[in-house]
Amino acid sequence: MPAPGFEEMSRLWDDLSRSGAGPRGRAVPHEDGAWTPHVDIHEREDALLFLLDLPGVKKEDIELHVDANGIVLQGVRARQSGLRDLRLERPVGRFRRAFRVGVPIDPDGAQASYRDGVLAITVPKARAAKPTKIAVNVE
Repeated sequence: MPAPGFEEMSRLWDDLSRSGAGPRGRAVPHEDGAWTPHVDIHEREDALLFLLDLPGVKKEDIELHVDANGIVLQGVRARQSGLRDLRLERPVGRFRRAFRVGVPIDPDGAQASYRDGVLAITVPKARAAKPTKIAVNVE
């Protein structure tokens, strides 16, 4: 069986995009026009680190809420004005991500920075969630 040509691959990609699936590393638009940015979540002993891909999103178009239950991020990536669109693969429009974390967190200590299209959110674990070293006495 011959390898699929460009036309078949393009049609397959279009079908996958409409279904909400897509290749790894690719934010896929939803049917309502919203899209979901990709995230990496890392855990340190003292904090959680969220890294979200938001290239082309202006800092003032990002809204971030952190409370004891988790994080809610929303915003919008605007379409480039004054240009004629030939092909659009990067989603535009509004986005939203919500994360419920499995450990108690300290929302007052949360920090966020935005550089090179990556939003980094650091949320410290609540004091009760940090592991405590306990000495064991031998009898």
